[in-house]
Amino acid sequence: MASTSSASGLAPGIRPYDRRWLAPDLVAGATLAAVAIPEGLGYAKIAGMPPETGLYTCLLPVLAFALFASTRRLVIGADSATAAISASAVGLIAVGDPEQYVALSCLLAIMSGLLLLLAGRLRLGFLSDFMSRSVLAGFLTGVGIQIAIGQLDGMLGVQASGDTTVQKLLSTLGQIPDANSADVVVSFAVVVLILGLARVSPRIPGPLIAVVGSIVAASVLDWEDRRGVEMVGALPGGLPEFQIPSASLAEVLALVPTALIILLVQVAQSVSTASAFAIQHDDRHDPNRDLTGLGVANIANGLFSSFVVNGSPTKTAISDRSGTRSQMAMVVLALITIPVLLFLTGVFDNLPEATLAAVVFVIAIHLMKVDTMRMLYGLPRKGEFWVAVTTAVFVAFVGVGGGIVYAIVASIVMHLAQTSRPNNSVLQVDEDGTRRQLVVMAGVQTAPGLIIYRFAANLFYANSSRLVSDVRELMVSPPDPVRLFVLDGSEIHSIDWTSAEALRKCVQMVHEAGARFEIARLPQEARSLLDFHGITAEIGGDAGYSDTVRHALKGYWSGHGEGPSR
Repeated sequence: MASTSSASGLAPGIRPYDRRWLAPDLVAGATLAAVAIPEGLGYAKIAGMPPETGLYTCLLPVLAFALFASTRRLVIGADSATAAISASAVGLIAVGDPEQYVALSCLLAIMSGLLLLLAGRLRLGFLSDFMSRSVLAGFLTGVGIQIAIGQLDGMLGVQASGDTTVQKLLSTLGQIPDANSADVVVSFAVVVLILGLARVSPRIPGPLIAVVGSIVAASVLDWEDRRGVEMVGALPGGLPEFQIPSASLAEVLALVPTALIILLVQVAQSVSTASAFAIQHDDRHDPNRDLTGLGVANIANGLFSSFVVNGSPTKTAISDRSGTRSQMAMVVLALITIPVLLFLTGVFDNLPEATLAAVVFVIAIHLMKVDTMRMLYGLPRKGEFWVAVTTAVFVAFVGVGGGIVYAIVASIVMHLAQTSRPNNSVLQVDEDGTRRQLVVMAGVQTAPGLIIYRFAANLFYANSSRLVSDVRELMVSPPDPVRLFVLDGSEIHSIDWTSAEALRKCVQMVHEAGARFEIARLPQEARSLLDFHGITAEIGGDAGYSDTVRHALKGYWSGHGEGPSR
């Protein structure tokens, strides 16, 4: 029986709860902890925050989301993309001031949370559609490249300089002769271990095994003193403390554009992931309620000394493969995190920095959507591929903040480019009744004296000139005088003033050639707009419309005593 989510009350992602789900939820929660806790340290590194703040993302925000969200399966936590965006913005404002850096990172989490609450209240889940999946793949690939380059110095045991990705890369490459061989060996071993275990089984907690193994090896072999391997150091113990971050009005205003950018990434990633898994398991969920839950989670995290959190496709998949049935798995994750914060933070005193850098490097590799890019390259039209590639390059080498703006603009431009050049066609009916779609060009007709022309997109100002040029080309010097011109309007759902005037011009061209203009299969909402613009009257009222193309064909043949052989 498919599970359902209550639309009201607290914990709709848990209630109603079947006790048979407890065992798989416990397993899923423990598996999540094995992955999320060590990765949390890596995400904190990406965000430029103290390591312990990465552990905080596994506690209060997880509980808040489980309490307020409707989705049963979406897992939230620290996220590489939003962490990188946060770091790129906060780093420019809090230059040289670590305390203010932490305060502004927390403030940005609160601001993004408030925007998510507003988005949920205004039911803005549709904002996820503003970034196409191909552009999102390019964006995430660019973030992955930027993060991976940023970890190379830690993996080599050197200190790179520079503010941009290119500067850091060149600085790191220039210091390769000074690399610490022990750090290189540790990093290589961690990367191979995590990737190798993932190939054996996605359920194996590779990052946890790598972290624990590194800590044990560093302690036994005394890597810090004997090999010069730098350690993360013991983390402050205890639960996160409530603290309202302080900032000037100028700093708050400077963070607003970044908060809006993070909002778009959160909506796009969280809503799409939650919806995908809900469809897969026939669950019901309210995307706008989920935005509210994510908003509360970010506010809680910001008020308790941590950074932005987001829905995680990777951890959601891990939890799903482990058998999770509800947000109870998230509660288990939080409960496991508590003793780690209270009693086990000292073990990180022997965690090599190279191990942490290597864990983040693997995260970056998984963020790169190589398979998606390969699939886009295989499409007949390469437009989406090139937009994804340019987005990746822009994000990786120009910046995450500007990259997300470029990604959104690229999505809109790509959509406009596709809809402004629709793949229009002319229906041709052979003597034996076979139908074919032909490219629009001069001389093409459906049958002698008949043209059935299909406009293959919604009609609006950007493609209205294409309509006019197609009709003009078909009506100039036809092989047989055109007696009926039928517009197949099945793809036309809305018409603005510019496109209505273009359609009026087409009707006039057809009438001036002595032919009748008819529209077939037009949706009712578009028919109402044509009534308003007076075009219905110009084509003869109801007589100017046909419910189907077949009806238009039969009407033409019955009126002219023609038709294909049956």
